[in-house]
Amino acid sequence: MAPVQIGSDGQLVPLGGPVVSGPQPPPPGAPATQGVRLSLLIEFLLQRTYHEITLLAELLPRKTDMERKIEIVQFASRTRQLFVRLLGLVKWASNAGKVEKCAMISSFLDQQTILFVDTADRLASLARDALVHARLPSFAIPFAIDVLTTGSYPRLPTCIRDKIIPPDPITKVEKQTTLGQLNQILRHRLVTTDLPPQLANLTVANGRVKFRVEGEFEATLTVMGDDPDIPWRLLKLEILVEDKETGDGRTLVHSLQVNFIHELVQARLCADDKPLQDMYNCLHSFCLSLQLEVLHSQTLMLIRERWGDLVQEERYVPAKYLTLTVWNQQVLGRKTGTASVHKVTVKIDELDGSKPLQISHEPPLPACDSKLMERAMKIDHLSVEKLLIDSVHARSNQKLQELKAILKTNNPSDSSFIETALPTLVIPILEPCGRSECLHIFVDLHSGMFQPMLYGLDQSMLDDIEKTVNDDMKRILSWLQQLKFWLGEQRSRQSVKHLPTVCSDVLHLSNSASHPVGTLSKHKLFIKLTRLPQYYIVVEMLEVPSSPTALQYKYSFLSVSQLEGDDGPICAQLLQHFKPNLEHLVQDTSGRGARPGTKRKGSGDHGEPEPKKPKRSGEMCAFNKELAHLVAMCDTNMPFIGLRTELSNMEIANQGVQVEGDGSSHAIRLLNIPPCKGVGEETRRALERSLLDCTFRLQGRNNRTWVAELMLANCPLNSTHSKEQASTRHVYLTYENPLSEPVGGRKVVEMFLNDWNAISQLYQCVLNYSRALPEMPSYLSLFSEVRLYNYRKLVLCYGTTKGSSVTIQWNSNTQRFHLALGTVGPNSGCSNCHNIILHQLQEMFNKSPNVMQLLQVLSDTQAPLNAINKLPTVPMLGLTQRTNTAYQCFSILPQSPTHIRLAFRSMYCIDIYCRSRGVVAIRDGAYSLFDNTKIVEGFYPAPGLKTFLNMFVDSNQDARRRSVNEDDNPPSPVGGDMMDSGLMSQLQAQQQQQLQQQQQSQVMRGGTGGVYQPLTSPPPNYHANVTPSPSMMPTQSPGALDPSSPYAMVSPSHRGPWPGSPQVSGPSPGARIHGMSPGNPSLHSPIPDPHSPRAGNSSQVMPTSMPPPRKLPQRPWAASIPTILTHNALHVLLLPSPTPCLVPGLAGSYLCSPLERFLGSVIMRRHLQRIIQQEANLSIVNSNEPGVIMFKTDVLKCRVALNPKNYQTLQLKVTPENTGPWSQEELQVLEKFFETRVAGPPFKYNTLNAFTKLLGAPTNILRDCVRIMKLELFPDQAAQLKWNVQFCLTIPPSAPPIAPPGTIAVVLKSKMLFFLQLTQRIPVPQEPVSIIVPIVYDMATGLTQQADIPRQHSSSGAAALMVSNILKRFNELHPARQGECTIFASVHELMANLSLPPGTRQ
Repeated sequence: MAPVQIGSDGQLVPLGGPVVSGPQPPPPGAPATQGVRLSLLIEFLLQRTYHEITLLAELLPRKTDMERKIEIVQFASRTRQLFVRLLGLVKWASNAGKVEKCAMISSFLDQQTILFVDTADRLASLARDALVHARLPSFAIPFAIDVLTTGSYPRLPTCIRDKIIPPDPITKVEKQTTLGQLNQILRHRLVTTDLPPQLANLTVANGRVKFRVEGEFEATLTVMGDDPDIPWRLLKLEILVEDKETGDGRTLVHSLQVNFIHELVQARLCADDKPLQDMYNCLHSFCLSLQLEVLHSQTLMLIRERWGDLVQEERYVPAKYLTLTVWNQQVLGRKTGTASVHKVTVKIDELDGSKPLQISHEPPLPACDSKLMERAMKIDHLSVEKLLIDSVHARSNQKLQELKAILKTNNPSDSSFIETALPTLVIPILEPCGRSECLHIFVDLHSGMFQPMLYGLDQSMLDDIEKTVNDDMKRILSWLQQLKFWLGEQRSRQSVKHLPTVCSDVLHLSNSASHPVGTLSKHKLFIKLTRLPQYYIVVEMLEVPSSPTALQYKYSFLSVSQLEGDDGPICAQLLQHFKPNLEHLVQDTSGRGARPGTKRKGSGDHGEPEPKKPKRSGEMCAFNKELAHLVAMCDTNMPFIGLRTELSNMEIANQGVQVEGDGSSHAIRLLNIPPCKGVGEETRRALERSLLDCTFRLQGRNNRTWVAELMLANCPLNSTHSKEQASTRHVYLTYENPLSEPVGGRKVVEMFLNDWNAISQLYQCVLNYSRALPEMPSYLSLFSEVRLYNYRKLVLCYGTTKGSSVTIQWNSNTQRFHLALGTVGPNSGCSNCHNIILHQLQEMFNKSPNVMQLLQVLSDTQAPLNAINKLPTVPMLGLTQRTNTAYQCFSILPQSPTHIRLAFRSMYCIDIYCRSRGVVAIRDGAYSLFDNTKIVEGFYPAPGLKTFLNMFVDSNQDARRRSVNEDDNPPSPVGGDMMDSGLMSQLQAQQQQQLQQQQQSQVMRGGTGGVYQPLTSPPPNYHANVTPSPSMMPTQSPGALDPSSPYAMVSPSHRGPWPGSPQVSGPSPGARIHGMSPGNPSLHSPIPDPHSPRAGNSSQVMPTSMPPPRKLPQRPWAASIPTILTHNALHVLLLPSPTPCLVPGLAGSYLCSPLERFLGSVIMRRHLQRIIQQEANLSIVNSNEPGVIMFKTDVLKCRVALNPKNYQTLQLKVTPENTGPWSQEELQVLEKFFETRVAGPPFKYNTLNAFTKLLGAPTNILRDCVRIMKLELFPDQAAQLKWNVQFCLTIPPSAPPIAPPGTIAVVLKSKMLFFLQLTQRIPVPQEPVSIIVPIVYDMATGLTQQADIPRQHSSSGAAALMVSNILKRFNELHPARQGECTIFASVHELMANLSLPPGTRQ
């Protein structure tokens, strides 16, 4: 961009003038004009515009509206023209590049031409003028010889050395000598010169003399010779005046001012006869004026920033004086009218200018304190605030001295004193008085007013004291009297602050006018005992006439009562004064702490002198030991008095309040405890005999916790706890007194009686248990032990490892026994198996609180409950048609402590009755307990349950199992009613006869009603020539008690063979179940005697030599007859295990118990019946076999029934209708697939439904599906394939989102849709890759391809694309022929050729 410049007329023109058509050289002799950069020009224009706007903003507000408008328009016009010109210049400059280059070239050539011409002219002039007479000098031979021989040039002219090379400096010694001589000259001049005394602080060194006047100046002088007439030379001048408050560390005098003063002083030094005196006067006068100016600036800042109106500048005359006023009451607004004004004047002495600044006070300061006076008369610190503070300090001290004189006049022994650091008068109010309790009278330094301060006093009272004392100082005496009573009250409050009390000045009593409490002193304090709200301690404060700073305390005890409920007014009852000399009581109490036998030093003993005690601090002085002792004594003793009163009111004998130990504790001993209701007389007497002592004590810091200590002997039980091995036991009962009631009230006694009732109730159970211990069976002794008995709870540990525990205790709130179950030892943290029946156990124990019976129940139910707890109870999805609805597999429903009901998927119900001697009885709970012909609502009978359960019966009971099969399939149509009518009379007669015999035997043995009666002998033998069946074995009667069991269970009775009909199975279910209830289960099979040879093989669960059951017609209520199983058999029945009779490779991964497999198979058989009725391709076939479902398709005939060997799987038998393409191997694959993948766990309805749809498919499609099933069941037979296949009958969760997971995955219409899961075969142990492939088979065209289902964006999209490509390529290479199915061939091709890239997952 071309440079530009501003023309003479203010216009912008290019550099060198206007641009013409061609380059023109500048005129000769004219200087080249320097251009201006365009950026700088724009910056100048902007600054000029901004300057004009600023001027307009300042000037326009002073003009009229019309003038402002004219100025704004003119400014806009000028600025617009200027920027328009700038715009034109910018546009021109952007196009002037070529012109600029040409101009530069032309200018350069012109410059060269000028240089050539000038060179030629100079050479011509030199040749014509200077060189005409020039001659060559002679040869410099000497110089050449010097250079060639010596290598130097020593013959230079001396003028060069004299003018260029400086002379050598003087040496250090010469310099020191010179300065020493100069110091002598200076000392001589100072001695011979008239020197002012203020300049006595001088220093002579290094040829200089330095005069220093502190706080003013410092001058450095010297002389230029030793002639006395030579004047002084001022070398340096420094002003020492500083303003440390407002100067911010900067010098107060500018350097130009210092130079001016320097020149002025130098001039006076040269012209005056007394130069040093004149120099001092000049500098001293300047410094004093400067100091006065500094004080004035400090005053202005002080008024502006901190003091405000508290200080005023009355007058300031520069270089003369400054007058300030403080404590002006009229300005402060404290007084009206005439008021004293205190002035402080800082001035320069006009008579003697050599003096420093002078201070004067008006009125003059008193001669009270020499130090204060001295500080108030100096200003050397040069701080006006410090000067004012020193001044008001002295005046404040004067005012406090006047106030102290008034106090001394009233009380000659006054001990008040004045602190001078901060003007304060400290006045003791109540002797002895700590520092924090004294009244401090301050003097406000700003206003001169008195300001009282007392810790804890209300601010309003302090304001009143301040106003009164400032008006009249003598009125402080009356305030001191009031403060004395106030401080006495505060001391009383502080003394009982750590105690449970509430203090108040006024107590509103309804009878204060007529009661002596109304005559108490005006100054009193009511102290309420919070734990005993009906009692008060009254503190009266009385004056001591001889001592104005002393008080006399008088203490009284006041009891009140509440009228009209809790919110009514209170009424004074008893007012009693304490003894006057309480100091001796306090000292006796404190001295009582010495233990007996310790030696005390007497008054005559000579020992080391005790050190002098220091003066007690204010806190120690403030503590009222007598009052604190009274409150603590009442707070400690009155609860016992209240408790003794309540015990007397409830007619409980006691010994009253007793002092224990060293006299620091109290106790109340009970002589007799009232008997408890519901406890036998024998138990009560035994408990009274064992109770040795019962004592009540208070415990804790708050005295609200009562502890009742019971000492008992002759404990009926011996526990294994280490702390319960002594002959006597201590029981501690703790009671927290409610806050709403006084300590020691009726509530504590009631809680104690409730706990005593709990102890008595539990003691009765323990006593009965201890009496029955000698007759306890040995297996119960090994099964349980007493872990803890502390009279409040009984803890029994039971089990083979004693890892389970039951805690028994009485609950006073519910008046019932409470049982708690837990685990201990290695089983700690596990769940107790009896938690299922905890409620039933608690109900049973409350009906009959028998510990022996409880242990028997726990022993009989522990093993069954451990097995029951292993059943799955977690809800599962997809079990029915509603795939989103969860169904619980097993629901455990306890009916009684020995009766557990299991509900399977809310359809089937199993009743389990726990019996003694290690057996249980199981029946179908769908039948009513009272009428076998009726079904419980909501449940369905489980067909074949009786036969299934008999498979787990002991192998020694083959005859009984065969008889049970007869129960399921009776050969003759004899009705149950006909059978029952003939048996009941015989059974009742036999049961009554047996019951009478048992009672007689007990009387002869001298039985005392023990809980567990001795085991009886085995039942009488049956007829030798008759093999009884379980139905013909002895049955039980609801009314007869079995002596071998603690339950109210029926006993076995002998019954002979049924005449003429050995297959008749005895009484009807209605008669057999009669009397059966959740609390009284009556079972119908004999209990195997553990001592008999028959019990030796009870652990054998599934006998292999069992003959097959007979195919007889079932009796529907046969399963209602209980089946007896041992605990080991029940454990096998309920424990998850692999499916029997299956190859391990064919069994599924879902483990379940045999009972779950049986019930699941029954459910699947029930579902199959409904599915066959709904499917159009299937038709039912009538069958005479019980429990068998037969149906057929177009080409196949199917038979479905439970596996007769184990009743745990559902088997399918398929036979073709005619000889077709089916091979025996294909039929077996179809049957195995049904048994292992369809009808097996987890027994899903949709899986069975999808399989039935496959059975109804055309033959060619079904055969291909069977071949795929074969690959799934036997993957090892196709080792050349890369993938394993699984036929998905329901949609898996990882399938494409076509339907909810669990839905039927087989659709048969014009096209067939099904799902396969392919799992990659990986030899190395790593996670296999699985993909879900939806396949569609078109029956019309015979094409097999992947279903086009939208998928979510994931790695499975690549796998789906590869599957589609393989199937398409297979269809192209192997087109389908008429009547041929390509499903298996396509799937085989897919399994053989599919290869996924690494990292692909489904």
